Amino acid sequence: MKLHRYARYGAAAAAAVLVLGLAAPTASADPNPVTDYRQLAGVGSDTTQDVMNGVGLTVNGGATIASWDARGTSTITTKDPATNANCTGIVRPDGSGQGRSALRASEGEGQWNGKTITNCVDFARSSSSPSTPTATGNYTYIPFGVDAVTYAVHSNAVSDLGFPTTLTAQQLEGIYKCVIRSVNGIAVTPLLPQSGSGTRAFWLSKVDILEDELPAYPCIQQRNNTIQEHDGRVLTYDFAQNKADIVPFSVAQYIAQTNHGKTIGGVTVNTEDRRGSAVLGRINGVAPTTGTDPKLNTSFPIIRDVYNVVPTHDIEGAAPDSTIVNTFVGANSAVCQQSAVIQAFGFGFRTTSVPGDLLKQACGATGLRANS
Repeated sequence: MKLHRYARYGAAAAAAVLVLGLAAPTASADPNPVTDYRQLAGVGSDTTQDVMNGVGLTVNGGATIASWDARGTSTITTKDPATNANCTGIVRPDGSGQGRSALRASEGEGQWNGKTITNCVDFARSSSSPSTPTATGNYTYIPFGVDAVTYAVHSNAVSDLGFPTTLTAQQLEGIYKCVIRSVNGIAVTPLLPQSGSGTRAFWLSKVDILEDELPAYPCIQQRNNTIQEHDGRVLTYDFAQNKADIVPFSVAQYIAQTNHGKTIGGVTVNTEDRRGSAVLGRINGVAPTTGTDPKLNTSFPIIRDVYNVVPTHDIEGAAPDSTIVNTFVGANSAVCQQSAVIQAFGFGFRTTSVPGDLLKQACGATGLRANS
């Protein structure tokens, strides 16, 4: 999605009346009690933490999957200290990248935040794919759902300022490349979630920016790396100065937060509603959801598979781990049998792979791999 030229717009200036979303304490859905040490411990993505909590409670009566949230207490203990003392006081991984780094450390590839955590993490939740999709590697990205990502703005930016409810992919790239500085005469400030976020990495790939290129785009605000993904309360708008923020937002997370506390298809959706005043925008005129009881639009222009990442040696070779195989691998795996749960938390569900496309695979497929 490369562009060569954009129109430039001026920004309005006046006295500021700043409207902020109100922050609230975060809620954690870690295993409860925290001494509930299950067979498989997972960490990582904020995007998929809630759905994997739901899946974990359903699979094998809640005895197999322990999925630790991206947010919560500063440290976690993933295994019984009596059997593995390495697993106490682990700095909580926040986001896909940190989850995969912790998994590598668990496999003996270095340390995690200066601590040896060998055999403490069995899988990593990841909402981003490898930067170079291949069919070989030490780690296998096993898809279980489909997400879409769009931009979100403060609802008052739409109602009071007239911020557009649809942008093109080219406009979004221009905004994040600091070439388009206003839309409809409204000054726009692009926000970026915290480092290590899978949504951050995915969004940057869609606006054609590499992580190490970010200093070249000073209009992007990171607020000292404090913007948690899928938290609409970070969005601001300023009526007097005619300006507003935009931020990437997982459509599945938005749906799940909308469904907080509801029972859908026999599944109670347990999430923290962090939408604040955020509303989702269309891209190229296409809505991110469908229906009055919103479901993810799998025909949206920006979609992605979401994954549970496991060591490749655990699913093939001379001594595969039968628990990991039975839990994650194939259409009949325990996770893939939970399509109702996956969809209740806002994700799409793919039963067949797109031939030749490693980034559009069926639930439980094992073709996508990497060394990190």
